[in-house]
Amino acid sequence: MVQESTGKVMFVRDPVLGSIRLSKLQEELLKTVEVQRLSFIHQLGTTFQSYPGAHCMRLSHALGVSSLAGRIGRAVIPPSDDAASQIDLLEAAGMLHDIGHTPWSHTLEPLYIELTGGDHMDLVASLVNGASRMSIPGSGRIPEILERHGVDPEDVAALIQSSYTGPRYLQQVIFGEVDADMLDYLQRDFHFTGVAYGHIEVDRIISTMTIADGELVFQNKALDAVRDFLLARLQMYSSVYLHKKTRIVDQMLLRAARRSIVDLGEISSFHEQTDDELLSFLVKESSDPWVRDMAWRVKYRQNLFTQVFRIDAASRSSDEETFLIQLRGLGGTPAEAAARLEREIGAKAGAPPGSILVDLPLEAVKVSEERFEKTSIRFLTPSGSLVTLSELDPPFSRYLADAKPNRSLLSVSCSPEYREAVRDACGKVLSEAAIPLFKGMDLD
Repeated sequence: MVQESTGKVMFVRDPVLGSIRLSKLQEELLKTVEVQRLSFIHQLGTTFQSYPGAHCMRLSHALGVSSLAGRIGRAVIPPSDDAASQIDLLEAAGMLHDIGHTPWSHTLEPLYIELTGGDHMDLVASLVNGASRMSIPGSGRIPEILERHGVDPEDVAALIQSSYTGPRYLQQVIFGEVDADMLDYLQRDFHFTGVAYGHIEVDRIISTMTIADGELVFQNKALDAVRDFLLARLQMYSSVYLHKKTRIVDQMLLRAARRSIVDLGEISSFHEQTDDELLSFLVKESSDPWVRDMAWRVKYRQNLFTQVFRIDAASRSSDEETFLIQLRGLGGTPAEAAARLEREIGAKAGAPPGSILVDLPLEAVKVSEERFEKTSIRFLTPSGSLVTLSELDPPFSRYLADAKPNRSLLSVSCSPEYREAVRDACGKVLSEAAIPLFKGMDLD
């Protein structure tokens, strides 16, 4: 590990975490092209359409995760010759974990997955270990910086991909049950959206972390703080991340981008662009008038699509599975079935292609919602034994396992001028396609 010089120390003022002191490694990584690009990627995608203050950028989140990862490392890693190197590793992974995000963050990630078969974490790993580089001038310095500071780029890449084979507790600090990533983004998203659904005692959580059995666990006294954290996460998904209007705007932008990038081949390496670069191209330069119109609606919040029909799950699992089986019976993947429903609804409503969106939130949040069912967080009791959250607090664990941030199985939105016609058509088409599901369901 390179020793820090006696020169100036860099501090960053953060509205959420306060004053953050950067190591020389953090400072050098912060100044790279790949990290600075995050200054122009919205942390919450299009959420500002629903919460006007949600204009936080991913760079501040990267700084926050790096800072919190270092704090956790210093709090739990036992003193040893490797301790300083492990903290450098954690801080580097925290700083770099989001550099592969597409424009508009998670909104357009499905498009990147569709084109490449990998997600943004795979791209991050390849940028970190030098297997690939962005075409942006000045990029490609990250592997050299890491190596010069005694940090193995492959270890950083593995931590980011959750495939690290070193100490388990290091992996858990970056991506675990209660990790630096979630501790930062929940606080940061509370702050910039202005919601007050939950409170996270970050200092309490970190001070009660410890290592046992080679894993990151909590002291028994952390139970209340951990419960508050898990509830806050649930409430943020329900009220912010899966907000009805945000889902609609996300789908509008995704459809416009897919038409331009995939169907028309108008943009190469779209994942290297920033939010405004992509949106401005779609508004001004796309050859397709429909793409320009959709992007204009998103950029200036004009004539946004409105939800006219929704099918919700009455129970937690049975209706979900029945619905998906029924949907697959329409042919192809859920996305292909949704496209077929759009065509059928449009035909009955007399609405042109591109004026109706069938969204399947159940499919979109399936991966995220798996985290809500996991209660494998472990606690160290005063007697020295390790127990899981489900063993320590069975009623809360049962509630958490049954809680769902979103019960919507399917929603239909459309351009405002077709609202009444599409609503009537939905009642006809969807009653034929999914009539076994309607009993006991909330239809709106």
